[in-house]
Amino acid sequence: MAESAADRVVAALRARIDAGELRPGARAPSVRALAAEHGVATSTAARALARLREEGLLATTDRVGSVVAGRASRPPTAAPPDTARLVRTAIGVADTDGLSALSMRRLAAAFGVPTMSLYRRVRSRDELLLHMIDAVFAEVVLPPADGPWRARLEGAARAQWRVHRRHPWLARVLSLSRPQAVPSLLRFAEFELAALEEVVADPVERFDLHVALTGFVRGMALTLAAEQEAEADTGVDADTWSEHDPGLRAALRRHGGPALARIGDYPYDLARIVDTGLARLLDGIS
Repeated sequence: MAESAADRVVAALRARIDAGELRPGARAPSVRALAAEHGVATSTAARALARLREEGLLATTDRVGSVVAGRASRPPTAAPPDTARLVRTAIGVADTDGLSALSMRRLAAAFGVPTMSLYRRVRSRDELLLHMIDAVFAEVVLPPADGPWRARLEGAARAQWRVHRRHPWLARVLSLSRPQAVPSLLRFAEFELAALEEVVADPVERFDLHVALTGFVRGMALTLAAEQEAEADTGVDADTWSEHDPGLRAALRRHGGPALARIGDYPYDLARIVDTGLARLLDGIS
């Protein structure tokens, strides 16, 4: 996975601390200073400082802000968390700072335990991700199983979309070609396939449609996650960017045809796109 802007800021500060350039008690650069130095949004710089505080490399003091922590200020060693607590914390990190920020080292720092102790709960980061997928899909509240097939499929798709919106990292770890066999995903697949049995006789076609519906929602979720990251790093939303990007305007004038011109000023709205796409997919099944 590509390094994020927050990753770069964290790595640069960590290197200065490890090299002794920033000694224990020294004031860490401010959010504004980091944003200017690294050319990132202030929200990105703030996330980087928060991550270093969670790792125990920085501490917060009154009237000063973030300072480099001495060893005595680092979290004390404690008992490793149980698996459920570890998974909940990992989900919180991924929700707040993105999947690239999630590491066993960071989780260990949050709990004040040696990194290797976490491997008593999960054998690897990949296994941790499976637990995270299972936990967030367990949040899905499916519609009544005795309702009309279309209402069941639409309800399942919208429930999946809500989970993706709460957990933007999820779309990047789900696989349609190598599906993860975790209980909550299998429950979801069973629900959709049972609804499709009412209108599609061929089992291969039924599973094709299940994959197509899941892939549509996942694809929209990937678009949402990418836009959220871009907005966090730049402070500019999609509409503002398209209105003020001279390269886009020039490309449309030079290469755009009459069909594109007839669209005019397109009002980008991902929620509307999801509504439109899902309705047309369900129309096709009908």
